[in-house]
Amino acid sequence: MKILRFFLRLVAFVLAFIAILISIGSAICKYTDLPKESFIQIFGYISFYWIIVLSAVVLILFLLIRKFQAALLYMGVLFLFTLILDDFSLNYIYHRKPDHIEAFDSINVAAYNIKYYAYGIENIAEFIKESDYDVLLLSESVLTPEKLEYLKRSLPAYSILTDNGHDLSILSKYTVLNYKIVELPTYLASLSGSNDMDKLKSGGIHRSFVHAIINVNGTLVNVLSLRLIAGRPKDKSIIEDIRWGKYLLNAQNEELSVFINYLQTLKGPVIFGGDLNVSPNTVIIHRLNHYAEDTFLDDHAFGSYTFKVSFPTMRLDYLFHSKDIIVKNSEVVKTKPILSDHFPIRAEFLIPRSMAQAGR
Repeated sequence: MKILRFFLRLVAFVLAFIAILISIGSAICKYTDLPKESFIQIFGYISFYWIIVLSAVVLILFLLIRKFQAALLYMGVLFLFTLILDDFSLNYIYHRKPDHIEAFDSINVAAYNIKYYAYGIENIAEFIKESDYDVLLLSESVLTPEKLEYLKRSLPAYSILTDNGHDLSILSKYTVLNYKIVELPTYLASLSGSNDMDKLKSGGIHRSFVHAIINVNGTLVNVLSLRLIAGRPKDKSIIEDIRWGKYLLNAQNEELSVFINYLQTLKGPVIFGGDLNVSPNTVIIHRLNHYAEDTFLDDHAFGSYTFKVSFPTMRLDYLFHSKDIIVKNSEVVKTKPILSDHFPIRAEFLIPRSMAQAGR
């Protein structure tokens, strides 16, 4: 019995140490400008749900070995990290409201990863038609010429702009004044299959993001659709998982640097979003928060999951907006029937009419 108690005590304290170490690493990622090559960034990719699960095991073990004070202390530490690390913000308390609503135009925007129309392009087209959004920023919008023509016939109210059908689309009911496909330094990775990292590094078709300038009743607004690289390694070995994870970490930082540099050149109101393939605690989101507002947390205290195929759920999809724009409301749309492994995020923005210029 003594040996068992010793073993359980050892496991409890080791797991508690690991959970606290991960929490500290995640906090550093969320609140600190880390160098792009810092290994600490990996902690930000660990979902806070896993910390909760690990902590539940720790608490059970502490109770089994009657370490009640240790359990209480650990619960206090866990509560502190929950406030620090959970997808939580007090921004909604300071939620701006327009002094003169007549000085703003309203625009309804959604970002949606549609999983390369795997649930049927007809169903996606019907959802878009019924939802009646003004602008949609689509990720994993893989379009053959035939599929693109189908969307144009099915959605005549929209201008449909793509990155040559590889990944991203912008659909707009407003007049599009200018449109650009902006090349990223990385290459297209498979959305549905495995990826050989060595071949991926050697060349291929460059990934990109897309930028449109739309005319919202005389106000020019920048809208950008972005998806950061993701995918699966070529096999399930631990070594390949580590190599692939390191590659994605570096590749996402490279992509983000190009995107932010481009973002800083834009004039006028800016709205961007898509499937960023990162959780809220990552350095990626921390860096973006320097330049734009997280739309959902402008309107809610807690973030809401946008991706769910199995436990744990995660928030991977985002809308961001420039500080001159006001969020009227926002939500994660829990579509029924399920049309993708992601849910769309939607927001109604108030655009100041005084902004006359947009673009570069």
